[in-house]
Amino acid sequence: MESAAKSDEGSKKVATLAEARSGAAPLAVKSQKKPLVIVAVALLGTALVAALLVFLSRGNETTDDAQIEADVVPLAPRVAGQVLHVFAQDNAPVHKGDKLIELDPADYAARVKQAEGELATARAQAQAAEAQAQVAVASARGGLGAAQARVSGSTAAAGNAGAQVDAAKAGLARAEAEARRAQQDLSRMQELKLAQAVSQERVDNAQATNDSAQASLLGARAQLTAAIDQAKGAETKIAEARGQLRQSEPVNAMVAVARANADLSQARVTTAEATLDLARLQLSYTKIVATEDGVMTRLSAHEGQLVGAGQAIATLVPHALYLVANFKETQVGSMRAGQAVDVRIDSFSGEHLHGVIESMAGGTGARFALLPPDNASGNFVKVVQRVPVRITLRDLPPGVALRAGMSADVTVHTR
Repeated sequence: MESAAKSDEGSKKVATLAEARSGAAPLAVKSQKKPLVIVAVALLGTALVAALLVFLSRGNETTDDAQIEADVVPLAPRVAGQVLHVFAQDNAPVHKGDKLIELDPADYAARVKQAEGELATARAQAQAAEAQAQVAVASARGGLGAAQARVSGSTAAAGNAGAQVDAAKAGLARAEAEARRAQQDLSRMQELKLAQAVSQERVDNAQATNDSAQASLLGARAQLTAAIDQAKGAETKIAEARGQLRQSEPVNAMVAVARANADLSQARVTTAEATLDLARLQLSYTKIVATEDGVMTRLSAHEGQLVGAGQAIATLVPHALYLVANFKETQVGSMRAGQAVDVRIDSFSGEHLHGVIESMAGGTGARFALLPPDNASGNFVKVVQRVPVRITLRDLPPGVALRAGMSADVTVHTR
Protein backbone atom coordinates (compact mmCIF):
# COMPACT_ATOMS: atom_id res chain seq x y z
CA MET A 1 0.00 0.00 0.00
CA GLU A 2 2.75 2.30 0.93
CA SER A 3 4.67 1.44 -2.17
CA ALA A 4 1.65 2.15 -4.30
CA ALA A 5 1.08 5.44 -2.56
CA LYS A 6 4.70 6.40 -3.13
CA SER A 7 4.51 5.54 -6.78
CA ASP A 8 1.37 7.64 -7.16
CA GLU A 9 3.06 10.57 -5.46
CA GLY A 10 6.10 10.13 -7.68
CA SER A 11 4.02 10.07 -10.78
CA LYS A 12 2.21 13.20 -9.64
CA LYS A 13 5.55 15.01 -9.07
CA VAL A 14 6.78 13.93 -12.47
CA ALA A 15 3.61 15.21 -14.05
CA THR A 16 3.85 18.47 -12.16
CA LEU A 17 7.50 18.91 -13.15
CA ALA A 18 6.65 18.19 -16.79
CA GLU A 19 3.85 20.71 -16.71
CA ALA A 20 6.19 23.29 -15.17
CA ARG A 21 8.87 22.71 -17.82
CA SER A 22 6.39 22.87 -20.62
CA GLY A 23 5.15 26.32 -19.44
CA ALA A 24 8.67 27.80 -18.79
CA ALA A 25 10.09 26.96 -22.23
CA PRO A 26 8.01 29.56 -24.14
CA LEU A 27 8.83 32.18 -21.53
CA ALA A 28 12.59 31.51 -21.89
CA VAL A 29 12.38 31.71 -25.70
CA LYS A 30 10.52 35.01 -25.49
CA SER A 31 13.04 36.46 -23.04
CA GLN A 32 15.95 35.50 -25.35
CA LYS A 33 14.33 37.01 -28.51
CA LYS A 34 13.55 40.41 -26.96
CA PRO A 35 17.20 41.78 -26.78
CA LEU A 36 17.84 40.62 -30.34
CA VAL A 37 14.84 42.54 -31.55
CA ILE A 38 15.97 45.64 -29.67
CA VAL A 39 19.46 45.40 -31.15
CA ALA A 40 18.06 44.89 -34.62
CA VAL A 41 15.74 47.86 -34.25
CA ALA A 42 18.64 49.98 -32.95
CA LEU A 43 20.88 48.96 -35.84
CA LEU A 44 18.12 49.63 -38.31
CA GLY A 45 17.50 53.06 -36.77
CA THR A 46 21.19 53.86 -36.82
CA ALA A 47 21.44 52.84 -40.44
CA LEU A 48 18.43 54.95 -41.30
CA VAL A 49 19.86 57.95 -39.45
CA ALA A 50 23.26 57.45 -41.14
CA ALA A 51 21.61 57.15 -44.53
CA LEU A 52 19.58 60.26 -43.81
CA LEU A 53 22.71 62.17 -42.75
CA VAL A 54 24.57 60.99 -45.84
CA PHE A 55 21.66 62.06 -48.00
CA LEU A 56 21.38 65.43 -46.32
CA SER A 57 25.14 66.08 -46.30
CA ARG A 58 25.83 65.03 -49.87
CA GLY A 59 27.70 67.76 -51.76
CA ASN A 60 29.26 69.11 -48.53
CA GLU A 61 32.97 68.93 -47.72
CA THR A 62 34.04 69.48 -44.13
CA THR A 63 37.38 69.97 -42.37
CA ASP A 64 38.48 71.10 -38.95
CA ASP A 65 41.97 72.05 -40.23
CA ALA A 66 41.21 75.74 -40.70
CA GLN A 67 42.56 78.94 -39.18
CA ILE A 68 41.83 82.65 -39.27
CA GLU A 69 44.58 84.44 -41.17
CA ALA A 70 45.61 88.04 -41.86
CA ASP A 71 48.26 89.71 -43.98
CA VAL A 72 50.42 90.53 -40.98
CA VAL A 73 52.85 93.40 -41.64
CA PRO A 74 56.11 93.54 -39.65
CA LEU A 75 56.93 97.17 -38.89
CA ALA A 76 60.61 98.05 -39.27
CA PRO A 77 62.40 101.37 -39.90
CA ARG A 78 64.04 101.83 -43.28
CA VAL A 79 66.83 103.90 -41.71
CA ALA A 80 68.83 103.53 -38.53
CA GLY A 81 68.44 105.96 -35.65
CA GLN A 82 67.37 106.62 -32.09
CA VAL A 83 63.71 106.29 -31.17
CA LEU A 84 62.45 109.78 -30.35
CA HIS A 85 58.74 109.14 -29.71
CA VAL A 86 56.41 106.12 -29.51
CA PHE A 87 52.87 107.30 -30.23
CA ALA A 88 50.92 104.01 -30.12
CA GLN A 89 50.37 101.46 -27.38
CA ASP A 90 50.95 97.75 -27.67
CA ASN A 91 47.84 95.80 -28.79
CA ALA A 92 46.04 99.08 -29.51
CA PRO A 93 43.92 99.72 -32.62
CA VAL A 94 45.40 102.09 -35.20
CA HIS A 95 44.12 103.72 -38.37
CA LYS A 96 45.73 104.10 -41.75
CA GLY A 97 48.13 107.06 -41.75
CA ASP A 98 48.51 107.23 -37.94
CA LYS A 99 52.04 108.05 -36.84
CA LEU A 100 53.28 105.15 -34.75
CA ILE A 101 56.99 105.70 -34.10
CA GLU A 102 59.36 108.58 -34.84
CA LEU A 103 63.15 108.41 -34.99
CA ASP A 104 65.47 111.34 -34.32
CA PRO A 105 65.50 113.26 -37.65
CA ALA A 106 68.44 115.64 -36.91
CA ASP A 107 71.07 113.77 -38.94
CA TYR A 108 68.78 113.29 -41.92
CA ALA A 109 67.60 116.93 -41.84
CA ALA A 110 71.25 118.03 -42.01
CA ARG A 111 71.78 115.76 -44.99
CA VAL A 112 68.80 117.39 -46.70
CA LYS A 113 70.35 120.85 -46.22
CA GLN A 114 73.68 119.60 -47.49
CA ALA A 115 72.02 118.13 -50.57
CA GLU A 116 70.15 121.40 -51.16
CA GLY A 117 73.45 123.31 -51.10
CA GLU A 118 75.07 120.86 -53.50
CA LEU A 119 72.09 121.18 -55.82
CA ALA A 120 72.31 124.99 -55.80
CA THR A 121 76.05 124.79 -56.59
CA ALA A 122 75.45 122.34 -59.42
CA ARG A 123 72.74 124.54 -60.91
CA ALA A 124 75.01 127.61 -60.80
CA GLN A 125 77.80 125.64 -62.47
CA ALA A 126 75.35 124.44 -65.09
CA GLN A 127 74.26 127.98 -65.86
CA ALA A 128 77.89 129.10 -66.15
CA ALA A 129 78.72 126.16 -68.39
CA GLU A 130 75.73 126.92 -70.59
CA ALA A 131 76.85 130.55 -70.94
CA GLN A 132 80.41 129.44 -71.68
CA ALA A 133 79.08 127.05 -74.29
CA GLN A 134 77.21 129.86 -76.01
CA VAL A 135 80.31 132.08 -75.90
CA ALA A 136 82.49 129.27 -77.20
CA VAL A 137 80.09 128.59 -80.05
CA ALA A 138 80.00 132.25 -81.02
CA SER A 139 83.79 132.59 -80.69
CA ALA A 140 84.42 129.48 -82.76
CA ARG A 141 82.11 130.58 -85.51
CA GLY A 142 83.42 134.17 -85.38
CA GLY A 143 87.02 132.95 -85.42
CA LEU A 144 86.29 130.84 -88.46
CA GLY A 145 84.78 133.80 -90.27
CA ALA A 146 87.71 136.06 -89.29
CA ALA A 147 90.23 133.45 -90.42
CA GLN A 148 88.49 133.09 -93.74
CA ALA A 149 88.50 136.89 -94.10
CA ARG A 150 92.20 137.06 -93.25
CA VAL A 151 92.97 134.42 -95.85
CA SER A 152 91.03 136.39 -98.43
CA GLY A 153 92.72 139.68 -97.43
CA SER A 154 96.18 138.12 -97.39
CA THR A 155 95.58 136.59 -100.79
CA ALA A 156 94.47 139.96 -102.16
CA ALA A 157 97.48 141.67 -100.52
CA ALA A 158 99.78 139.06 -102.03
CA GLY A 159 98.31 139.72 -105.45
CA ASN A 160 98.80 143.48 -104.99
CA ALA A 161 102.38 142.90 -103.86
CA GLY A 162 103.03 140.82 -106.96
CA ALA A 163 101.71 143.63 -109.12
CA GLN A 164 103.95 146.10 -107.32
CA VAL A 165 106.92 143.82 -107.97
CA ASP A 166 106.10 143.77 -111.65
CA ALA A 167 105.71 147.54 -111.65
CA ALA A 168 109.02 147.89 -109.84
CA LYS A 169 110.70 145.66 -112.36
CA ALA A 170 109.30 147.75 -115.19
CA GLY A 171 110.45 150.94 -113.48
CA LEU A 172 113.90 149.43 -112.98
CA ALA A 173 114.14 148.55 -116.64
CA ARG A 174 113.14 152.07 -117.60
CA ALA A 175 115.63 153.56 -115.15
CA GLU A 176 118.40 151.35 -116.48
CA ALA A 177 117.58 152.45 -120.04
CA GLU A 178 117.59 156.12 -119.05
CA ALA A 179 120.83 155.65 -117.10
CA ARG A 180 122.54 154.06 -120.10
CA ARG A 181 121.34 156.83 -122.41
CA ALA A 182 122.46 159.53 -119.98
CA GLN A 183 125.86 157.81 -119.68
CA GLN A 184 126.18 157.69 -123.46
CA ASP A 185 125.16 161.37 -123.79
CA LEU A 186 127.72 162.34 -121.17
CA SER A 187 130.46 160.41 -122.99
CA ARG A 188 129.63 162.09 -126.30
CA MET A 189 129.55 165.53 -124.70
CA GLN A 190 132.90 164.90 -123.08
CA GLU A 191 134.38 163.82 -126.43
CA LEU A 192 132.88 166.87 -128.15
CA LYS A 193 134.27 169.08 -125.41
CA LEU A 194 137.72 167.75 -126.06
CA ALA A 195 137.20 168.63 -129.71
CA GLN A 196 135.95 172.09 -128.68
CA ALA A 197 132.71 171.28 -130.46
CA VAL A 198 130.39 171.99 -127.52
CA SER A 199 130.43 174.31 -124.60
CA GLN A 200 131.16 173.36 -121.02
CA GLU A 201 127.55 174.10 -120.10
CA ARG A 202 126.27 171.31 -122.28
CA VAL A 203 128.77 168.96 -120.74
CA ASP A 204 127.60 169.99 -117.29
CA ASN A 205 123.98 169.45 -118.30
CA ALA A 206 124.81 166.00 -119.61
CA GLN A 207 126.65 165.25 -116.38
CA ALA A 208 123.64 166.31 -114.32
CA THR A 209 121.30 164.28 -116.47
CA ASN A 210 123.54 161.24 -116.04
CA ASP A 211 123.73 161.71 -112.29
CA SER A 212 119.94 161.96 -112.13
CA ALA A 213 119.50 158.85 -114.24
CA GLN A 214 121.92 156.90 -112.04
CA ALA A 215 120.04 158.02 -108.94
CA SER A 216 116.73 157.02 -110.52
CA LEU A 217 118.27 153.64 -111.31
CA LEU A 218 119.27 153.15 -107.69
CA GLY A 219 115.74 154.19 -106.60
CA ALA A 220 114.16 151.75 -109.03
CA ARG A 221 116.39 148.97 -107.75
CA ALA A 222 115.47 149.81 -104.13
CA GLN A 223 111.78 149.98 -105.03
CA LEU A 224 112.01 146.55 -106.67
CA THR A 225 113.69 145.12 -103.58
CA ALA A 226 110.96 146.61 -101.35
CA ALA A 227 108.23 145.23 -103.59
CA ILE A 228 109.82 141.79 -103.48
CA ASP A 229 110.07 141.94 -99.68
CA GLN A 230 106.44 143.09 -99.48
CA ALA A 231 105.37 140.19 -101.70
CA LYS A 232 107.24 137.73 -99.48
CA GLY A 233 105.53 139.27 -96.42
CA ALA A 234 102.16 138.86 -98.12
CA GLU A 235 102.94 135.23 -98.82
CA THR A 236 103.86 134.76 -95.18
CA LYS A 237 100.61 136.36 -94.09
CA ILE A 238 98.72 134.06 -96.43
CA ALA A 239 100.37 131.03 -94.82
CA GLU A 240 99.61 132.41 -91.36
CA ALA A 241 95.98 133.13 -92.26
CA ARG A 242 95.59 129.67 -93.73
CA GLY A 243 97.01 128.14 -90.55
CA GLN A 244 94.52 130.11 -88.45
CA LEU A 245 91.79 128.99 -90.82
CA ARG A 246 92.76 125.36 -90.40
CA GLN A 247 92.78 125.90 -86.66
CA SER A 248 89.31 127.47 -86.76
CA GLU A 249 87.79 125.03 -89.23
CA PRO A 250 86.81 122.32 -86.65
CA VAL A 251 83.98 124.53 -85.39
CA ASN A 252 81.71 121.52 -84.87
CA ALA A 253 84.29 119.86 -82.63
CA MET A 254 84.67 123.02 -80.53
CA VAL A 255 80.93 123.38 -80.32
CA ALA A 256 80.66 119.72 -79.32
CA VAL A 257 83.24 120.21 -76.55
CA ALA A 258 81.41 123.24 -75.22
CA ARG A 259 78.09 121.40 -75.44
CA ALA A 260 79.57 118.37 -73.67
CA ASN A 261 80.77 120.55 -70.80
CA ALA A 262 77.30 122.05 -70.50
CA ASP A 263 75.73 118.56 -70.56
CA LEU A 264 78.18 117.39 -67.91
CA SER A 265 77.14 120.26 -65.68
CA GLN A 266 73.48 119.42 -66.28
CA ALA A 267 74.17 115.78 -65.39
CA ARG A 268 75.69 116.97 -62.12
CA VAL A 269 72.48 118.90 -61.50
CA THR A 270 70.48 115.71 -62.07
CA THR A 271 72.75 113.81 -59.67
CA ALA A 272 72.38 116.53 -57.07
CA GLU A 273 68.60 116.45 -57.46
CA ALA A 274 68.59 112.68 -56.99
CA THR A 275 70.79 113.06 -53.89
CA LEU A 276 68.36 115.62 -52.50
CA ASP A 277 65.38 113.38 -53.20
CA LEU A 278 67.13 110.49 -51.47
CA ALA A 279 67.94 112.67 -48.47
CA ARG A 280 64.31 113.78 -48.23
CA LEU A 281 63.15 110.18 -48.48
CA GLN A 282 65.47 109.14 -45.69
CA LEU A 283 64.16 112.02 -43.61
CA SER A 284 60.58 110.85 -44.23
CA TYR A 285 61.58 107.31 -43.23
CA THR A 286 62.19 108.53 -39.67
CA LYS A 287 58.40 108.49 -39.22
CA ILE A 288 56.76 105.04 -39.20
CA VAL A 289 53.04 105.23 -40.00
CA ALA A 290 50.27 102.64 -40.18
CA THR A 291 49.76 101.39 -43.72
CA GLU A 292 46.15 100.35 -43.01
CA ASP A 293 43.61 99.93 -40.24
CA GLY A 294 44.43 97.23 -37.74
CA VAL A 295 45.96 96.41 -34.38
CA MET A 296 49.59 97.09 -33.53
CA THR A 297 51.05 94.32 -31.44
CA ARG A 298 54.41 92.94 -30.32
CA LEU A 299 55.74 96.49 -29.79
CA SER A 300 59.41 96.28 -28.78
CA ALA A 301 60.59 99.85 -29.37
CA HIS A 302 61.06 102.35 -26.53
CA GLU A 303 62.09 105.99 -26.48
CA GLY A 304 65.86 106.40 -26.52
CA GLN A 305 66.45 102.98 -28.03
CA LEU A 306 68.83 102.69 -30.98
CA VAL A 307 67.33 100.66 -33.82
CA GLY A 308 68.84 99.53 -37.08
CA ALA A 309 67.44 99.63 -40.59
CA GLY A 310 65.17 96.64 -41.14
CA GLN A 311 64.94 95.78 -37.44
CA ALA A 312 61.40 94.59 -36.63
CA ILE A 313 60.05 96.68 -33.76
CA ALA A 314 56.30 96.00 -34.03
CA THR A 315 53.68 94.05 -35.98
CA LEU A 316 50.52 95.39 -37.61
CA VAL A 317 47.61 92.96 -37.86
CA PRO A 318 45.05 94.37 -40.32
CA HIS A 319 41.30 94.22 -39.70
CA ALA A 320 40.88 92.52 -43.06
CA LEU A 321 40.84 88.86 -41.97
CA TYR A 322 40.20 85.75 -44.00
CA LEU A 323 40.10 82.01 -43.47
CA VAL A 324 42.47 79.34 -44.78
CA ALA A 325 41.05 75.80 -44.70
CA ASN A 326 43.27 72.84 -45.55
CA PHE A 327 41.13 70.23 -47.32
CA LYS A 328 42.25 66.80 -48.35
CA GLU A 329 43.07 66.46 -52.01
CA THR A 330 40.17 63.99 -52.29
CA GLN A 331 37.76 66.77 -51.21
CA VAL A 332 38.71 69.63 -53.54
CA GLY A 333 37.73 68.03 -56.85
CA SER A 334 34.32 69.71 -56.91
CA MET A 335 35.28 72.95 -55.15
CA ARG A 336 35.10 76.22 -57.07
CA ALA A 337 35.53 79.89 -56.27
CA GLY A 338 32.28 81.50 -55.15
CA GLN A 339 30.81 78.43 -53.40
CA ALA A 340 29.09 79.07 -50.06
CA VAL A 341 30.85 78.13 -46.83
CA ASP A 342 29.61 77.61 -43.28
CA VAL A 343 32.14 78.39 -40.56
CA ARG A 344 32.16 77.65 -36.85
CA ILE A 345 34.90 79.35 -34.84
CA ASP A 346 36.14 77.36 -31.84
CA SER A 347 36.23 80.51 -29.68
CA PHE A 348 32.59 81.30 -30.57
CA SER A 349 30.99 77.85 -30.68
CA GLY A 350 27.49 79.32 -30.59
CA GLU A 351 28.04 81.49 -33.66
CA HIS A 352 27.73 80.21 -37.21
CA LEU A 353 29.51 82.40 -39.73
CA HIS A 354 29.18 82.45 -43.47
CA GLY A 355 31.61 83.01 -46.30
CA VAL A 356 32.54 82.09 -49.85
CA ILE A 357 35.55 80.46 -51.44
CA GLU A 358 37.83 83.17 -52.76
CA SER A 359 40.57 81.07 -54.29
CA MET A 360 42.48 77.81 -54.07
CA ALA A 361 46.23 77.40 -53.75
CA GLY A 362 48.24 76.37 -56.77
CA GLY A 363 49.77 73.44 -54.89
CA THR A 364 49.56 71.42 -51.72
CA GLY A 365 50.96 72.63 -48.44
CA ALA A 366 53.75 70.06 -48.54
CA ARG A 367 54.82 71.28 -52.00
CA PHE A 368 55.57 74.72 -50.62
CA ALA A 369 57.23 73.50 -47.43
CA LEU A 370 60.82 74.39 -46.63
CA LEU A 371 61.85 70.85 -47.57
CA PRO A 372 59.34 69.51 -50.13
CA PRO A 373 58.98 65.72 -50.03
CA ASP A 374 60.89 63.75 -52.64
CA ASN A 375 58.69 60.86 -53.79
CA ALA A 376 61.22 59.58 -56.32
CA SER A 377 62.59 57.03 -53.88
CA GLY A 378 62.27 53.30 -53.36
CA ASN A 379 60.34 53.64 -50.08
CA PHE A 380 57.29 55.52 -51.29
CA VAL A 381 54.24 55.71 -49.04
CA LYS A 382 51.23 57.51 -50.46
CA VAL A 383 49.95 60.18 -48.09
CA VAL A 384 46.82 62.19 -48.70
CA GLN A 385 47.91 65.78 -49.19
CA ARG A 386 46.17 68.97 -48.06
CA VAL A 387 45.27 71.86 -50.36
CA PRO A 388 44.89 75.35 -48.80
CA VAL A 389 41.59 77.04 -49.70
CA ARG A 390 41.16 80.78 -49.03
CA ILE A 391 37.72 81.77 -47.77
CA THR A 392 36.30 85.28 -47.42
CA LEU A 393 34.02 85.79 -44.41
CA ARG A 394 30.75 87.65 -44.93
CA ASP A 395 28.46 89.58 -42.59
CA LEU A 396 30.27 89.07 -39.30
CA PRO A 397 27.82 89.44 -36.40
CA PRO A 398 28.51 92.18 -33.85
CA GLY A 399 30.54 91.13 -30.87
CA VAL A 400 32.53 88.51 -32.76
CA ALA A 401 36.12 89.75 -32.57
CA LEU A 402 38.26 87.45 -34.64
CA ARG A 403 42.00 87.09 -34.14
CA ALA A 404 44.59 85.75 -36.54
CA GLY A 405 45.43 82.14 -35.79
CA MET A 406 42.05 81.08 -34.34
CA SER A 407 40.89 77.57 -35.26
CA ALA A 408 37.64 76.86 -37.06
CA ASP A 409 35.50 74.11 -38.57
CA VAL A 410 34.56 74.69 -42.20
CA THR A 411 31.87 73.15 -44.41
CA VAL A 412 31.83 73.94 -48.13
CA HIS A 413 28.59 73.48 -50.08
CA THR A 414 29.82 72.17 -53.39
CA ARG A 415 26.36 71.54 -54.90
